[in-house]
Order: sequence, then C-alpha cells, then structure tokens
Amino acid sequence: MSYGPRAAAADWVIEPKSDSIFARIAEVWQYRRLLGYFATRALQMLYKRSSFGWIWMMVRICAPIGLNSLIFGGVLNVKSTDGTPYFLFLLCGQTPWTLFDQSLLFITRSLERNRKLISKVYFPRLILPVASVSPALLFITILSLVLVATDIYLHQRLGIWYITLEPQLLLAPVAVIISLVFAIAVGFWTSVLQVRYRDIRYGIRYAMPMLMYLTSILWPLSHIKYGWARALVMLNPMESAIELFRYGTLGTPLEISTGVMAAHMVAIGVTAATGIWFFNRVESASVDKI
Repeated sequence: MSYGPRAAAADWVIEPKSDSIFARIAEVWQYRRLLGYFATRALQMLYKRSSFGWIWMMVRICAPIGLNSLIFGGVLNVKSTDGTPYFLFLLCGQTPWTLFDQSLLFITRSLERNRKLISKVYFPRLILPVASVSPALLFITILSLVLVATDIYLHQRLGIWYITLEPQLLLAPVAVIISLVFAIAVGFWTSVLQVRYRDIRYGIRYAMPMLMYLTSILWPLSHIKYGWARALVMLNPMESAIELFRYGTLGTPLEISTGVMAAHMVAIGVTAATGIWFFNRVESASVDKI
C-alpha cells in the first residue's frame, strides 16, 4: 500500500453536484450544523448596535396588536363569532401571521446580509433562508407568553379560561409549522430576487399589511358576506394556519372546509418545491452580483 502524494491525491474525486431538489436537501442535511450558527448570527444582527433592543422588539410586536384592538375592537366594535374577547381573538390571529410576516422579511435579506461570508466560503446557500427565521421564532415565543398572560388575566377578571386544554390544542403547533414552511417557501424566491433587485424587501414591507386584510385576522370569516371577498380570502394559504391556530387555542369553530385546507397545503408544497428549484437555478449567478 502506497502512502505517497500520488495515493493521497487519488482519494479526492471532484464531481459536478446534482441539481435535483433531493440532492440539495441532502446537502443541507450534511451541513446541518451550520443552521445553529446562522440562526444565532441572525439573532445577533437583530440587536446589533441597538441600546434598547428588547424594548424596541416588544414595541414592534405588541404595538400593532394593541392599536388594531383599539380601532377594530373599540371604535368599530368588531365582535368574534363565539363571544371571545376581541383582544384574544385578534392575538390568536396575529400570532401565526406575525411568524409568517417577520420570517419572510428576514429570509428575504438572508443572502444580502451574509454577502461577505458567501463570497469567501462555500456552503449550501439554502441554509441561509431556513436559519434566518430564528428572530421570528423569538417573536412568536413572546406572543405566546402574551397570549397565556392575557388568558390568566381574563380568568381572574371574568372567571373563564378561554384557552382550551383539549387534544385539539395540538393543532396550534401545526398551524405554526404551516406558517413557517410557507414563509420559507416564499422566501426561496424573494431572497434570490432581493440580491438582484434591492427594492424587493420594500415591496414586501408594503404588501404584507395589505395582504393581512385578505385574511380573517381582524374580523371573523363569517363577517365577510360578499362571495367575491370570501373567494379572495380563500386564495391565501395563511387562512388555514390562522383558522387552525384559533381552533386549537380557543376552540372556535372552523370556518374553512377541509377541501380548501388541503388545497392550501398543496399550494404551499408547490411553492416550496418550485422555490428550491428557482433558488438552485439562479443562486450562483445572483451571488456573483452581491
């Protein structure tokens, strides 16, 4: 057996990588330890050079909910279908939406924010969109604590526990996973496009509040009377996540059919599969433009 340079060189075989989706997923699994590193890095960048990071984070998360509750629950007197306090109804709709909204924003800038590292070291770029959801996971943790605290307060005041402890509570994490997967699926598209067109994130930032009105976050789905308006709402896959989260936490009746939910799951799966394909196709050329 030879241990010379020639034998050592024979052990290295350089082959072109497969462009299939499964090959890319397997490559991400091979480098899975980097997920923790980039997730931590994303959290650190959230508070970098900020003296009031935690304060701004609480304001950023809770202020829109409080404002919407004041306007729609107080001024416009919007009521939930089953008599649940409006703030709790709104909070249960806003929680999965915030996860989707904030995850998509962080994912969209994932390649751009790590451009210096990308240009020096090779690793599967798909890791960056997946790892960049860590700040949004922190946000939903805070919202979940607010949800529990609100339920405890209402129990002390009204003597009623609104959060159910039935087995259906397990559907709430399912709704969180749906929101997360959908954000990552869309983010595969937007993260690459953001590298080429720097105004993508601005478009998303303005589009998301308008898209929020095409879900039943601010009012129950039963309050939408016009057929064309309900059809627009049903086109949004996030509607399934919001309805499931409310059903799991509050036990409110599902106002969406299983057929529509199945169609939403298929749409999310197609978005994810085509997103990986698109990311894989244009990622190398886009990285050269960073």
